[in-house]
Amino acid sequence: MYKRNVWPPIIMMALLIPMTARAQIISVQGTGTVDIEAEFATLAASVMVDAQTAALAQSTADKKMAALLMAISTLPRDEQSIDAGRLRIQPQYRWNSATNQQEFQGYQATRDLSFKLLELSALGEALQTLTSAGASSVAPPQFGSSQTEAARKQALTLAFDHAKADALALAIAAGTTLGAPETISTGNRPMPLLRAQTRGGVMAMEADRAPPRYEPGQLSISATVSVTFHTHSDSAL
Repeated sequence: MYKRNVWPPIIMMALLIPMTARAQIISVQGTGTVDIEAEFATLAASVMVDAQTAALAQSTADKKMAALLMAISTLPRDEQSIDAGRLRIQPQYRWNSATNQQEFQGYQATRDLSFKLLELSALGEALQTLTSAGASSVAPPQFGSSQTEAARKQALTLAFDHAKADALALAIAAGTTLGAPETISTGNRPMPLLRAQTRGGVMAMEADRAPPRYEPGQLSISATVSVTFHTHSDSAL
């Protein structure tokens, strides 16, 4: 009785192994890209002031920031997007090689400004306004669109279609039948990339009477998916 109770499960397991071995998987990756028009730009600038005291550095930086805020008040901007609340004050030192010591030079105050420009036709004017109003540095514009989320969904669909097409080609080449996907995962969400126009990014001023025109290209929204598909050999169907 003891042998009859032990051997049947072992025999059943041996019969199931070849059947399980017929099930295989194919892992593929697909990428999709959708181009959309840029609709707005986020601009960032800063003012930096050096002074002997922290209080003087801060007050001077505050005045310069007030001038920047006044200057951009005529631009087509999103009022809710204006951020001018960041302040940094740091002591400044210089290395004296003669004494091998750090020498205190004073303080540097930095204030940052960022805002959303709603009309790209005013981009050249906005950049010129910031520099003319006393900005110490101006960052490259960051372009965006209200269609980014919809474009990403389209890119994900394209990415899956490309992955499935590759999996189907591999299944046919291997003489198997492609089944349903087992796992689907997306990669890191990349930032939209700006594709430059062939005619150039900056248009020349006409007789120096107008600010330069900046012509942004299209935004490329990309998505990557990794998919694992089940496959079945024809003999198992």
